[in-house]
Amino acid sequence: MQYTCAYFPDPSMTLEQAQVAKLHHICRKLQLKPGDRVVEAGCGWGGLALFMARHYGVEVTAYNISKEQVAYAHQRAEQEGFAERVNYVLDDYRNIDGEFDVFVSVGMLEHVGKNDYLTLGKVVDRCLKPDGRGLIHSIGRNRPAPMNAWIERRIFPGAYPPSLLEMMDIFEPNGLSVLDVENLRLHYALTLEHWLERYEAHTDEVRQMMDKEFVRAWRLYLSGSIAAFRVGELQLFQVVFSRARNNALPWSRAHLYEAQGERSVAPVEPVES
Repeated sequence: MQYTCAYFPDPSMTLEQAQVAKLHHICRKLQLKPGDRVVEAGCGWGGLALFMARHYGVEVTAYNISKEQVAYAHQRAEQEGFAERVNYVLDDYRNIDGEFDVFVSVGMLEHVGKNDYLTLGKVVDRCLKPDGRGLIHSIGRNRPAPMNAWIERRIFPGAYPPSLLEMMDIFEPNGLSVLDVENLRLHYALTLEHWLERYEAHTDEVRQMMDKEFVRAWRLYLSGSIAAFRVGELQLFQVVFSRARNNALPWSRAHLYEAQGERSVAPVEPVES
């Protein structure tokens, strides 16, 4: 249930392995430690929040405006015994309340709209502790450009992939320091190739659920997106940031490449991806 770019340290990984690798990669970038309070803006089906609680011993408050996703995520947390450590909130990110060690958002910024980046920055500034850190994961572009008209109409109305310069409207006005930027463009192309392969294996089922026009449209979307990431029309940015006066910073990037699971606090199976 991870509908965002996977991370392939080894391109021969399965999609499931790469999605788990992505979750660990994000957690290591955030330097999560047991007892941290984390807020997530836009939690999808809840997989990252549950993963952080299970493997890194943190407490997570995750905001989402989808009733269906919040209901699914809450049920999953209840079933797996993490309801006390993960709280899924049916609300807009602009209403985030409280003070947190960590802010994280994966795959939501594309749907915020560049006119609201200043508002998002104020939310981060309001909720982040003095030594807090954060990560935003988003599809982006090398320079500002209009959304593809067909995708705007048929797939993602209102979506907008920003440039790094546009993303700075989140950080710069609030004295937030950008610590690291990683571009996973080719990882998203490979993720999409896996999705397209699985989609093609189930088009008969999709046709019965929807119609033949939908089958063609979604195929075009996946194929066109692969091409866009391959040629550099689209990028995938992971931006790590913190308060400007935070000196509790790593001296190298060695912590990003620890063996997966080394810091796990609970010997359980990884979350489904």
